[in-house]
Amino acid sequence: MPLPCLLKISATECALSFLFRGGWWCQFLEKDLKTNLPRKLHFDRCKLHTNLNAKLNAPGCGGMPFDLRRYLDKFPDVCESKFGRRYDLEDLEKRLAVLRDGKHMLTVKDVARIFNPEATPFAKYWPRPHTKVLEEALSKQRIKLGPSPVVRADLVGRLLAVFHNLGTASLILQFVYPEHFAIFSTPVIHLVNVTRPSLVDMYIAYCDELRLWADHFHLPSVATASTALWTYAELSKQLTDDPSATEARREFEEDIWIQRRLVSHVIKPFLRRNGRLQLAHILLDDEPRIAGKIAAEEYERLLQIASRRMYGRPLRREKGAAGQLFEDLAARNEIDLADMAELEFVWEMRNRAVHPEEQPVTPEEVERMVETVERVCLRWAASDKRFKDVRPSKRPRSSSDSGPVRGK
Repeated sequence: MPLPCLLKISATECALSFLFRGGWWCQFLEKDLKTNLPRKLHFDRCKLHTNLNAKLNAPGCGGMPFDLRRYLDKFPDVCESKFGRRYDLEDLEKRLAVLRDGKHMLTVKDVARIFNPEATPFAKYWPRPHTKVLEEALSKQRIKLGPSPVVRADLVGRLLAVFHNLGTASLILQFVYPEHFAIFSTPVIHLVNVTRPSLVDMYIAYCDELRLWADHFHLPSVATASTALWTYAELSKQLTDDPSATEARREFEEDIWIQRRLVSHVIKPFLRRNGRLQLAHILLDDEPRIAGKIAAEEYERLLQIASRRMYGRPLRREKGAAGQLFEDLAARNEIDLADMAELEFVWEMRNRAVHPEEQPVTPEEVERMVETVERVCLRWAASDKRFKDVRPSKRPRSSSDSGPVRGK
């Protein structure tokens, strides 16, 4: 029986919490417990000062182990350690905010502020544009960055036409529109794992991704999400024997939301181009059971299509329904006897892949399974028309046939 723990939520609310063996907390508000119970429960609000948030966010208790906001707070310390000074980037945002109104043109002075070594560290990463060359370029192609709202791709294209460097363009955009843009930073790109065919599309997708990170971790802007991730990258790349760096990497790698984001950038584009069976082909050597489950799901989807084309209804969930479908498909010359045997083999592999108590499938069996589904079943999805009945029809009885003929 799990032991209850009384938690103080506020001055007026308390909760009863059970910690189960699996590490999950189950909370009940006091108002929800006002029912007939076998014994009375007494809430002493004067003695209960347990922090509910700390319990919910503890590792293994359903909380979020990685807190990106913590790294935003560490940015000044990292800069002091790395560059020998602290920087006030918010002050630069305020100075360049005037460019949002659409009345002021981007000037050489604005760019100089961004690369001022007393105010930012960016000159250590990107070459500072030459003043005379930049003056000449901005006199020929005057750049307005407002009024807001703006089309982001247009802004990026305008700046690239003058600076010919996406890093420099992103610096300007971050300080003018921190809610929409971030510095195009290699460490951050590596962490969020965003790729696109063209540079501008990649940068826009990168900013969109950082918007999701900002929302998830309750950060005020795309720019602050980038700053926090850069700080994390700096702290986590320390020597492997540094406990704080090791802990930072562990928290990042164990955060389920982060891992979902990273995997989605790989899986979604792949599935759009190739499909599930191709994914099963790729996984079958390292993860044959997962590959078998993917192939089994696609197999069942195609069996449902075949059933609708055969009977006009989904395949019945009863023993022998699949076997009957195979026989009817063979009767209509949609498959042959060899195909029937292979489809029955696939069904057996499907059961072994789906049910953990069954004998594990091997990579060779899954490969045979996937190839059969591709060769035999995929064509069923090419049409939604009913399968033709090619069985010979009964010949009408004529008066010349032997045997008695019954009258009406």
